[in-house]
Amino acid sequence: MRQKAPHPKSFVYFLSAIIIGCFPVKGSAQVSWSASLIPDSLLKNAHSVLRISEEVFTVYSTTKTVDKIHEVYTILDEQGKRNQEFSMYNSSFRKLDDAEINVYNAQGVLIQHVKQKQMITEGYGEELVDDGSYTYFPVTAPSYPITVEFTYSVESKATNGYTYFDLDNREMSIQSTQLTLVIPKSMTFRYHNNHVAIKPLVIDMDKDNKSYTWKAVGIKAVQGEVNVPSDSRPYVEMAPNQFDMAGFSGDMSTWKQFGEWNYNLNKASYNLSDASKAFYQQMVSGAKTDQEKARILYDYLQRNFRYVAIELGIGGFRSFPASFTEKKKYGDCKALSTYMKACLDAVGVKSYTALINAGYNKSPLDPDFPVSSFNHMILCIPQPKDSIWLECTSNSLTFGVLSGFTENRNALLITENGGVLVSTPRSRPDENIANVSSLVHLTADGGGTADVIRSTTGEIKDWDLNLNNQTQDHQRTYLMHDLDYGQPDNFTVKLEGVDSPELKEQLHLSFEKVPEFTSGDKMFLNPRLYHIWKNNIPQDTIRTNDAYVEEYPFTKSDTTCYQLPDGYTVDDLPKGLQLSCPYATYQSNYWYDLAHKAVYSYARMCLKTTRIPAGDYSNFKKFMDAIFEDETTKIVIDKP
Repeated sequence: MRQKAPHPKSFVYFLSAIIIGCFPVKGSAQVSWSASLIPDSLLKNAHSVLRISEEVFTVYSTTKTVDKIHEVYTILDEQGKRNQEFSMYNSSFRKLDDAEINVYNAQGVLIQHVKQKQMITEGYGEELVDDGSYTYFPVTAPSYPITVEFTYSVESKATNGYTYFDLDNREMSIQSTQLTLVIPKSMTFRYHNNHVAIKPLVIDMDKDNKSYTWKAVGIKAVQGEVNVPSDSRPYVEMAPNQFDMAGFSGDMSTWKQFGEWNYNLNKASYNLSDASKAFYQQMVSGAKTDQEKARILYDYLQRNFRYVAIELGIGGFRSFPASFTEKKKYGDCKALSTYMKACLDAVGVKSYTALINAGYNKSPLDPDFPVSSFNHMILCIPQPKDSIWLECTSNSLTFGVLSGFTENRNALLITENGGVLVSTPRSRPDENIANVSSLVHLTADGGGTADVIRSTTGEIKDWDLNLNNQTQDHQRTYLMHDLDYGQPDNFTVKLEGVDSPELKEQLHLSFEKVPEFTSGDKMFLNPRLYHIWKNNIPQDTIRTNDAYVEEYPFTKSDTTCYQLPDGYTVDDLPKGLQLSCPYATYQSNYWYDLAHKAVYSYARMCLKTTRIPAGDYSNFKKFMDAIFEDETTKIVIDKP
């Protein structure tokens, strides 16, 4: 079923006969869901069709909302199966009720009926969440098309997040969809249109309540585009002004006020015992600056604590106390960030926790629309010039370095004076570096060995730490699938500088077969063992959204030397390239050293940015195609 991102689905209820009339009787016995009744105009580009969506989200007060939902999807083929599964999380704050699933064959005949008690419910949260669980049920399709009908309601005692009107039509047509929000006149809320121009029908229901209804019909599916920003789809987002969670009332009409609520919610969590404070003060006693103190404490955190995900209920906003995390040696992003802040407080270093939308394709928060859509927390240590940012859930990121997961977007600092929106740093290509050199000794039968030296920094170093203290099977998998070194028969790995900004890696690899293929006495060699760019980016003839082509900007270089077998010489060498565009540069060169019977290849690529504007995508595609062709060309050697 559709996911109601960017924040969790909330809950609805019927308040009047007018709204009740919008909903068919359970099971929709009076409606035919035959796939043949779908208009032909809605089948193009579609793998599924949302036949009908009827939702009523009722706000009773700041302590109660109810969401009643009825959705019917026709899944046309295997590629539309994401809409076949029902899933919903539960906690002490939200209760799933009255859930049913009906499944119909292509002719609209009911073939399966599933009640809530037949669904699967599993615990969640590693002992840290009260009553945390997921309820789900995957529908099996004997053949396509099938139609799946979901009917359910969810009641919530936490009102920090409302629903939203989803018009996402990527590879899914929308036949009819309607959302009604009912709210007391004594309360206010806000809504924000994203890539859609639609206004609600507003009705004074009675002296106490008002309703807002959004409706859309006949939306045709569009071809899905890969690697799009998270805010590219059309929807109407809604957010409360007054809200409550577990008795903690707040106001979300401004970022400052929402930050005040979060600060008051968590201010008691920063306490540590006097003995603990003395322990951390002793730990940094030799440090002369705040940065040195923070580096020592961050290293201690990375070495001794692990991450556990907690997202449900008040646990999605209220951190476990620093003392609890200190004892357990694990926590979620809030707990670990709160613990780190408490340690810094103990040694006199000022820091702030910061809420953020994490994800490699997440767009910055809207400064003009405060909404509780955060999914992560990091830590900021203010400095006179460049603030220090810490990702407290990582055991490998270099101190002061954020990954593409949280960089270059707005974060909400939680300060004593309320929330403050600030920008996280944008990483530069000269911070994420891989310099690689390889000496390959070829044998006449096509086997060989390779001595590889890799020097990496930033996010590339963070990934390469997958080679550190791992089993040989884990290392082999990383060498083959992440670094694309083929399948070595034997190998050794030696790492230096694991705890420094630059990682030095020495790899010794042996292969039964080095050439990509052979023909007689000819060997066709890849230009290098390490592919600077190994994937051809997708073709989109008419791109409508910006594209993310990589998780982070980088600078990569590779020099490969093939030491030829006795009697072999060069038959054909690629010409090399010199390319440049506004977003990247690339150069390569190939030469033969006759005196040493060695073939050399050199390549260097600098990706300056990860987001390519839609209007420039086709030109960037041509640029990257040329690189891909150079990366996949062949050096040909022969025994005359």
